[in-house]
Amino acid sequence: MFCFVVSPRVVASTLLCTATLLVSPLSQAINEHHFSGFATLGLVTSSNDQLVFRRDVSQDDGSYDGAWEWQTDSLIGAQWHGRWSHQLDATVQLVAKERFNSGLEEAVEWAFIGYRPVDGVDLRVGRMGADIFTLSDYRQVGYAYPWARPPHDFYGLLSIFHLDGIDLAKQFEFNGNTLRLKAFYGNHDQKFPVGLRSEGHSRLDFDAGGFSLAAERAHWKLRYTYADIKINNNATRSLVNALNSVSPYWPQATGLADMTATYERRFSYHALGLNYDNNDWLLQGEFSRLQSQVGVVPQSDRAYLSLGRRLNQFTVYALTGRSKPRRELIHVSAPAGLPSPLAEQVAQLAQITRVSLNGVRINQSSAGAGVRWDFAAKMALKVQVEEFRIDADGTNLWLRTDSSQAIQTDQRSTVTSLTLDMLF
Repeated sequence: MFCFVVSPRVVASTLLCTATLLVSPLSQAINEHHFSGFATLGLVTSSNDQLVFRRDVSQDDGSYDGAWEWQTDSLIGAQWHGRWSHQLDATVQLVAKERFNSGLEEAVEWAFIGYRPVDGVDLRVGRMGADIFTLSDYRQVGYAYPWARPPHDFYGLLSIFHLDGIDLAKQFEFNGNTLRLKAFYGNHDQKFPVGLRSEGHSRLDFDAGGFSLAAERAHWKLRYTYADIKINNNATRSLVNALNSVSPYWPQATGLADMTATYERRFSYHALGLNYDNNDWLLQGEFSRLQSQVGVVPQSDRAYLSLGRRLNQFTVYALTGRSKPRRELIHVSAPAGLPSPLAEQVAQLAQITRVSLNGVRINQSSAGAGVRWDFAAKMALKVQVEEFRIDADGTNLWLRTDSSQAIQTDQRSTVTSLTLDMLF
């Protein structure tokens, strides 16, 4: 549900930031403030009765067995932008939506100060959108893209909406081309639900550093992003300790403990995006690769491609996506011949380890089509239908309706979406 729980730390930070912003030199000639907002009212239904469709892995609820669900895609956001000179500005954005953590700290998506020392160079400090994919700046603004939501196969895992840190961008313009290079570094700390409407969660606290390179010419845009991520918390400590404790009786346990450990482990992210839009035809696609030292972070490739055509107030489009693991299933088997009750304890530990390592796999594909109707200024109505094919060993983007039962067979689901997007 949508709710805000005010954190004292957030309030103190906000007051400090506000006080800093208000203390501007009297000589500044500019004092501009702009308020804006965006909202989406959505309905979605998924036909599968074993898997729960959700927008991304930050949500602990969604649609299944033909039920219509409104919170999956519905959200409302508000944004303030202030400028005191050509060099100094600030932005704050809040978004209320369905997610596992619904506190004020999570609702503050952006809260940063920008400084432009010279034209073409921009420095930002604070909480900023995670600039690691094409939709970084407007991923939650449904009016800004043609679909009901960002393509599920690609964006379902990428629930990182912001980083607390710093970025520096330099823009070059030459011969009708625009080239923008950005370097960034920051921290992100997030809890992820482990089941349908469950209070249980896993947590990932990490530092990310990297760069993006974006080129634009006429109707074309090309973008590349690289990020190196280091995990700061020991998310699997209890499992690692349990595996190490039984290693004298189970030789495989030592290697499994090393595979499941997270503290100070690293993974890398590469992404390539292409966009074409001549106001009649629009083409967009992205490809990303996640390479990981961490067993509980899925090594995978994901991609999507969408083609659309504008016809006056209407836009018709088709899209397809694919997410595929780059690592084979990990076989975990308890040793035979152990005495009771050690045998039962090791068998249970083997099952937990198997689920932890293989349960993060994502192996699915989709194809769909939709229509967008811009029926009024700053308002758009969308209808979208997608067919998903989900491998039995690759359901991590979905939740199970019965967490005690493993998915035994490959699944299919028809997902139908209706959304009303608006700006204000």
